[in-house]
Amino acid sequence: MRNNKKNDPNKFRDEKHNILELIVDNKKLVMPIILVIAVVITIVIAVRANKKVTEETQSVQDLSAAAASSTYEVPEVDLELNAYADVNELITKYFQANADGDVDTISSIYAGLDETTKIKIQEVSNYIESYPTIDVYTKPGPVDGSYVVYAYTQVKLNDYEQTIPGMETMYVCTNEEGSLYINGDVVDDNVMDYIMEISLQDDVVDLNNKVAAEYNDMISNDTELATLLSDIKSNVEVSVGETLAASASSESSEETDESEAAASEASSEETTEPDTTTVTTRVLKATEVVNVRSSDSTTAEVLGKTAIGDEYTELESLANGWSKIEYNGSTAYVKTEFFEVVSETTEEVTTETETETTEEETTEETTEETTANTSTKTGKMQVTETVRLRKSESTDAEVLTTIYKGSTVNVIEQYANGWAKVEYDSKTGYIKAEFLDQ
Repeated sequence: MRNNKKNDPNKFRDEKHNILELIVDNKKLVMPIILVIAVVITIVIAVRANKKVTEETQSVQDLSAAAASSTYEVPEVDLELNAYADVNELITKYFQANADGDVDTISSIYAGLDETTKIKIQEVSNYIESYPTIDVYTKPGPVDGSYVVYAYTQVKLNDYEQTIPGMETMYVCTNEEGSLYINGDVVDDNVMDYIMEISLQDDVVDLNNKVAAEYNDMISNDTELATLLSDIKSNVEVSVGETLAASASSESSEETDESEAAASEASSEETTEPDTTTVTTRVLKATEVVNVRSSDSTTAEVLGKTAIGDEYTELESLANGWSKIEYNGSTAYVKTEFFEVVSETTEEVTTETETETTEEETTEETTEETTANTSTKTGKMQVTETVRLRKSESTDAEVLTTIYKGSTVNVIEQYANGWAKVEYDSKTGYIKAEFLDQ
């Protein structure tokens, strides 16, 4: 296997790989390596049995332990072009749905689609006219019925005459009903190692280098295209942010009205009345090996992984398909679909309504929350794609200079809102923290 820092498995595993990046993320278009979609493989974690258990139980546990520690042999096989009609049909359906902004169709064939990505798909589709060219290159996957897919596309934008080349890597699996789907969320180290190795074979690297060179030639010779892609990216980021904010505001409006009414009633009373609340607590058990993340998004920081059979206390069931859980003395988030409820307890809790919160207490709590959500990673870091250094934390802020991919910046501070304060070329400004190689 080639040793390349840019192919670090952790970074490789957590990046988002869909056609959106073709338009809104230049890095994903020009990278000479493969960006691989995270994969779902169920691995049974067995506990060694003691000598008194039956031979049948011992045999099952031995097989499970072997499966958990197994690795996959990477075959030396050539890329196949458009070799499987059912795989081609799946990939064509995926790209057509992206062009149409058809989130329902994508959700039916793509495992691990979060709410933010659904909104981004709809926003980006406003700029896409069609995909006149879709070529599907494949190599065998690590398990029967799976494929590592390298989809070469030519995308036609509404406001640009020429088609733009791109390459996207996907892990395609077969479900229990025998249907193919794109696996984009749950991961296993052995499968990821397999995909990393097979994606570094000479013919795959050559294919990606060819596509990258084709794209780079277009960008370097056409400033109109470079500006267009940058504008699309900025517009999509703003639209997605506004949609998420509006959705959060709508969901919380009723709760806010009720809270204000309760506060008004409490302020008119001289004494505090006991309040009885019904609280339901659920215990969830993992049915898959999944990532435990810092927030309810597949792009959020990975805090760890579950093992099959691990149990967690659910703090909140979110409407977007995620669950907030207790994790290592703090809180974290997991996809609810990969867990089953093993117990549910309902009890009435008597509390006293708090009648007054001082401004000092509110400020202190807000400061603590902000500090807890601010990254402490600072110092020298590389920029993973060409970005604009801005005067303030906004995509509408004045541009101080352009920082090119691979440049080194001095990170002064990172913030919970996704921005980072950096120094570059004697200038101090702000860029999105997602473009820093940490």
